[in-house]
Amino acid sequence: MSSTPEVDEVKKAIEIVSQAFSDKDYGTALTLLKPLADAGIAEALGMLGLAYKVGAGVEPDGVKAVELLQKAVELGDALAAHNLAVLYQTGMANMEMNELASRKYSQLALEMGADVEEFE
Repeated sequence: MSSTPEVDEVKKAIEIVSQAFSDKDYGTALTLLKPLADAGIAEALGMLGLAYKVGAGVEPDGVKAVELLQKAVELGDALAAHNLAVLYQTGMANMEMNELASRKYSQLALEMGADVEEFE
């Protein structure tokens, strides 16, 4: 299956965003990420959700993180399911722990084909 120029552009943008987050260049990362998330790109929604989970360039916000991660999961992002499982397992300031939800999303991540060890 060949990729389209649009798919290649999105992959390239996601790689740039990922590198910007790694470099702690949150301004660049968020500037590039928000339009992708607004366009409904699953991986971008998951990355933005993770940013809200860990406070990378934004104020940590568990409610916003869950909202974005759930959208990403609905669009097929296995990493987002894993991150939701971890969020529910650990909780955060405005998001309580929920062991049942954590198990649900952990199982879903595996069913979606996530190689969980890849994310550890």
